[in-house]
Amino acid sequence: MSIYLDCNATTPIEPEVAEKMNNYLTTDFGNEGSHTHSFGSVAKKAVQEATDQVVSLVNASRNEIIFTSGATESNNIAILGLKEFGLNNNKKHIITSAIEHKAVLEPIQELEKLGFEVDIINVDQSGRVNPKDIKDKIREDTLLISIMGVNNETGVIQPISEIIEIILKNLVRFMKD
Repeated sequence: MSIYLDCNATTPIEPEVAEKMNNYLTTDFGNEGSHTHSFGSVAKKAVQEATDQVVSLVNASRNEIIFTSGATESNNIAILGLKEFGLNNNKKHIITSAIEHKAVLEPIQELEKLGFEVDIINVDQSGRVNPKDIKDKIREDTLLISIMGVNNETGVIQPISEIIEIILKNLVRFMKD
């Protein structure tokens, strides 16, 4: 019997979720943006219910919740979505680590092509980022710090609490993949 240990990359779906989703994949499969038929109305109601569940779970408002197709799309929205703010406010410095997933590094590289400066923090022998290295790189024009919480290949857990303490003192945006 094989054991799957890569849940940081892809996680098997819970049976209750699969059962609920199966209904929307086979029976109530409408586009929630289509309001001219009942399929769209049923789908819209389901999306609104899911949004409300997330809202209550993370103490957010409805307009703060965006569903995406996966991590790559989410990373692109989060990173590339800061471009205009960074350009308009002279915040063109990004800090990330050498072990980030390409779904984070590629949009950061796109910003670098547009003139953003990127500092890539190395990890120690155990695969951990040293929070002091991040602190030393923060500047007045730092726009974003992006550090993955747990490496999907090694399972190394990054010192996110320590990094957040540093970031809170410097008012920098932080993204934990």
